[in-house]
Amino acid sequence: MTRLFMQSNTPERIGHVTLTHPDRIVLRPPKTTKSDLAHYYEAIAPHMLEHLKGRRIAMLRCPDGADEDCFFQKHLTGDLPSGLTRDAGHLQIQSTEGLLALVQLGVIEFHTWGAHAPQHDNPDRVTLDLDPGPDISWRGLIEATQLAHGLMTEVGLAPFLKTTGGKGLHLVAPIRATRSWETVRILAHHLAQRLANAMPDRFTANMAKDQRRGRIFVDYLRNGNGSTAICAYSVRARPEAPVSMPLPWTALDFHNDLRAAAFNVRNALDHVQTHADPWPDYAARRTVLTQRMLDRLGL
Repeated sequence: MTRLFMQSNTPERIGHVTLTHPDRIVLRPPKTTKSDLAHYYEAIAPHMLEHLKGRRIAMLRCPDGADEDCFFQKHLTGDLPSGLTRDAGHLQIQSTEGLLALVQLGVIEFHTWGAHAPQHDNPDRVTLDLDPGPDISWRGLIEATQLAHGLMTEVGLAPFLKTTGGKGLHLVAPIRATRSWETVRILAHHLAQRLANAMPDRFTANMAKDQRRGRIFVDYLRNGNGSTAICAYSVRARPEAPVSMPLPWTALDFHNDLRAAAFNVRNALDHVQTHADPWPDYAARRTVLTQRMLDRLGL
């Protein structure tokens, strides 16, 4: 993204949305304005909406920028801007206009539920969030990610890879929406515990901070009812404005650390435009969690 922020604080029209305070600094360093953020989301929307439409969202709002108070929110009161709808009180984004309307309200991050309308009681993905301790190298994280990929594949899942815009990686396996939240949460916990039991020097399924030193926490809690995970292509409210990027498995390279701001609001769009769809067969790879599969896992 080569566009730099404007020098005027006059409201700016982006698509059908009027952006107030467009040159307010919302992220730093480097200085990233509300206008920069809105233009990024406008440009990335055709790709991001594939991951947003039909899903309830949570959002991180920083009305005065990430240097000031930020808060998570799942609901909006009053009349909704165009492009947004409610589902049992929860927000859903239906269009680029809705995405930009939330940026106008100070939203920086977008997080999505693990279920898709209309089957909100039945998740359609299993997410393992590999959260490394501060002393874990990129090589160590890649090796752990490959081990987690192997386990998920062994039990019949088809995991896809995504950066988080932080220090970890997500493995996202699409499933048919036929099982309850509790069943899917137990499955994810089982996978996390199997990794921790098999390689306790490398993995932990315990979220306690003192258990993560020198190890990777396999966070299975993204799979509970109401829990969310950062949406693909969402910016994070952190220095360097990192972006969560879906990737092919071939992108994992010991010599190219893809964590944190390797993808950011300034280069993410160029990456998307110059690389093939990283998840072209995502929908086709949905796994049916059969009773036989669950019985074999002891669930």
